[in-house]
Amino acid sequence: MLITLATLIGTFLAALDSTVVGTAMPTVIGELGGLPLYPWVFASYLLAATVTGPIFGKLSDTYGRKPIYLTGIFLFLAGSVLAGTSETMGGLIAFRTLQGLGAGAVQPVAVTIMGDIFELESRARVQGLFGAVWGISAVLGPAVGGLITDYVSWRWVFYVNVPFGIVAAILLAVTLTESFERRTALRPDYLGTALLTGGLVAVLLALLGGGGAPSLSASTLTLIFGGLAALALFVAVEGRAEDPVVPLELFGSRIFTVSVFGNLAIGGVLFGVSVYVPLFVQGSLGGTAVTAGAAVAALSIGWPVASFVGGRMLLKTGYRSTLLLGSALMAIGAVLCVPMNQETSLAYVVLAVFVVGLGLGFTSTSYLVSIQNAVPWSQRGSATSAMVFMRTVGGSVAVAVMGALLNYSLGARYEYAAERAAGGDADLARLLADPNALLQPAIQERIPTDSYAEISGALAAALSPTFWVILALGLGAVVAASFFPRGQAKDFINREEDHE
Repeated sequence: MLITLATLIGTFLAALDSTVVGTAMPTVIGELGGLPLYPWVFASYLLAATVTGPIFGKLSDTYGRKPIYLTGIFLFLAGSVLAGTSETMGGLIAFRTLQGLGAGAVQPVAVTIMGDIFELESRARVQGLFGAVWGISAVLGPAVGGLITDYVSWRWVFYVNVPFGIVAAILLAVTLTESFERRTALRPDYLGTALLTGGLVAVLLALLGGGGAPSLSASTLTLIFGGLAALALFVAVEGRAEDPVVPLELFGSRIFTVSVFGNLAIGGVLFGVSVYVPLFVQGSLGGTAVTAGAAVAALSIGWPVASFVGGRMLLKTGYRSTLLLGSALMAIGAVLCVPMNQETSLAYVVLAVFVVGLGLGFTSTSYLVSIQNAVPWSQRGSATSAMVFMRTVGGSVAVAVMGALLNYSLGARYEYAAERAAGGDADLARLLADPNALLQPAIQERIPTDSYAEISGALAAALSPTFWVILALGLGAVVAASFFPRGQAKDFINREEDHE
């Protein structure tokens, strides 16, 4: 239980830091300046954590989980302390990147450790806790960031990580004992690592568009095609590497391949709901940060409930039925989101998000446990980090696509409504050009009631395509789950001797 607590604390900190900074940023910009660099405070963290996940997963298979997890904690805490001392926006971005490097080790390795120390029956139950941690961090992040910034200092948004991270590191260092036969040292896959890193950075930079929605500029297209070319070369290199970063033989497993596509869809649904439902609640329904948080909180309630039930269900009925149930629930929740408009009640939104959360709980737990049972210990870190990686990539791509659709759908109706709402106030008109401005209570109060109804209606209509994308992803998850092999969970256990 102490090992579990240590890994949960580390995962919670890494997940929390992807959201906690948002509410502190207006204050940070007021002190440090650098408004044009604002999106990169978030993008640098996401990029570093996403790109390095598979690499740290491979390292944990080679050198053990404990040293890699502790290294991740060290990098994360070093980045936190340095970020809190930042005097320029460029420095803050650099230190956020260091934090992201640590998160890239902590997140997948923590889940892998749970796969190592628990047997099938317990593993299915315990992994649900990690889903709950992700959901809770998404809700608490903005609130915690706002409270610390308002009552202490924005710098403590970063410093507060330190005592918790130290506790997690000490607990794991003292309680986790690993003994495994180290494999004969092989030639490190430097070329594969470089191609994977370069390709992923290029593609994610293009999709993030500097932290916002992507464009079709020459530089963006160059990044996309250059990144895809590097990833294609990576696949070719991995097929011949002596000790590949991502063993391609994993894709020879039907369970692994199905899980890859399933987690891409799961990530898209999770990120899409987390990003665009709060915008809908605050921008279209005129809600506050509290009401938006309440809506997203339904996700973090449904997820652990379904993880708890799903962990027991998969032991009795098998992975496939559990995955089909979860995927169907995600699709049903997305169906409920599609007709939402400015007349929709908050209770309806909460219900839709809760159903999506149930679906995420059933599917994420089943995919994770199935992968960890199906591969040998020597590949468990790589396989687990691949699942976390695919979920993040799926979310990043989906949010980028949804952002592009939102910008396209805003069109003349929103522009006209924003112009009328501004009432000749050039500064307000400039702010309202970005619909995210409607998330700020101070700006909401400057808009006349009649004009607000018009602009919120335009935003609700523009958000409709994003909910259709979430529905498509939910249906895609159903299709992926249908390809999962039939049978009981115990039928898919890898018989290679586990290493404690």
